[in-house]
Amino acid sequence: MGPDDRTEGQERTMMEGEDPYDIESWEPRTWMDKLSLRLYHLLSEATRIVTLALALTFVVIELGLVATTLSRRPLLGLFSFVSIVPALFLAVYIWRVDPTEREPIPTLVVTFLLGVVFAAFAAIINTVGIGLLSEVGVEALAIVPFFFFVVGPVEETVKWLAVRFHAYRTPHFQTAVDGAVYGAMAGLGFATIENLTYVVGSVGPHGGTAVTVSGVAVTRAIVGPNHVLWAAISGYYLGLAKIVPTNRGPIVIKGIALPALLHGFYNSTAGFVTNLLSTIFGGDVLLWLLAYVLVFSGLVATYLFRKIRRAREYYEGQIRIGWL
Repeated sequence: MGPDDRTEGQERTMMEGEDPYDIESWEPRTWMDKLSLRLYHLLSEATRIVTLALALTFVVIELGLVATTLSRRPLLGLFSFVSIVPALFLAVYIWRVDPTEREPIPTLVVTFLLGVVFAAFAAIINTVGIGLLSEVGVEALAIVPFFFFVVGPVEETVKWLAVRFHAYRTPHFQTAVDGAVYGAMAGLGFATIENLTYVVGSVGPHGGTAVTVSGVAVTRAIVGPNHVLWAAISGYYLGLAKIVPTNRGPIVIKGIALPALLHGFYNSTAGFVTNLLSTIFGGDVLLWLLAYVLVFSGLVATYLFRKIRRAREYYEGQIRIGWL
């Protein structure tokens, strides 16, 4: 029976005075219904709490290790901050171009922190995965599939989760562009903890030179905005899924799959292409990396901002005719 037939059936049933409860409709009437509803809410909330608790535990351990190094070398904190400045500016820009109401700072901050927290899941999965590849001796052969089937999907999913966990449930999350704004903040949180870990990790057990540390900081500053762009795309589609519930599942899948593919492609090609260009034309690898990222990120940003521009034009049209 199709949706139209079901609607007609429900109308006919109501006209005839028959009760469609437990046939074509349902609401909590009996004690069992109400118990089931309460258990659902309890399990749903318990799952959220356990997920958050696990992520917090992992990230606190990670931050504790980082803090130990920072206490001995405070300058690393400055390098870490510098490494996230481009990503920060990009996230703020996406926030400011929202054509509807400006998203509230408290919800943005929570999303940013969740991006930091849930990054711990990706770090654990990636570390375990690369360890297993090394253990069986196929790391060099399997690294590209690993980028496409593990790193990309896992990292983009945890950033998506950072948006879905809180901002998605608030009344401020109303449009696809709202999703892009919150996605950008989740990506900024992810990039922040990742950059911090990379910069501090560059010191190593025997210390690291200023040149080494600054090189890592600059590299992370170059690539950090990618996390903001990829997460903004998944957030955009999460926002679209919220306002188009009939196709929510496929839209969400597209929203995660597209950034995951972009992520996997970037990880698989950046090192190879920049080293190849440096070998052929000479010059510093870091400069070629900057050129590569500018081209790659520019194309991704064009895709994202074209969608945001179309949304702006649409909502401005709605405002002009008095629908908003």
